[in-house]
Amino acid sequence: MLRDRNLMENIIKEIENNISEGININALARKFTLSESHLRRLFRFANNITIASYIRSRKLAASLEDLLKTNSNVIDIALKYGFNYEQSYIRAFKREYGKTPGYLRKFNNCA
Repeated sequence: MLRDRNLMENIIKEIENNISEGININALARKFTLSESHLRRLFRFANNITIASYIRSRKLAASLEDLLKTNSNVIDIALKYGFNYEQSYIRAFKREYGKTPGYLRKFNNCA
């Protein structure tokens, strides 16, 4: 059981350390010598969230900081965090935060 806890801590650290480096489930599975399906099951069991949802949520949270603290274009931020298309980033962002990145940036700068 302790081994599983250490493994999960290491997986989460790896995600956090590589959030803008295109981290994905395939790379994590290779690094920790697990099959993708086993990694998915293990992560879901330990954290009550899918690993894909966790990675997406962490990427969006990291991108939020860039969005509010830099003048980078939305497309550049999207690409930095592994979203291949600006629209997919905007949709994911709106699903997560209820507002588009442009809306949040515009009204954050007014405050």
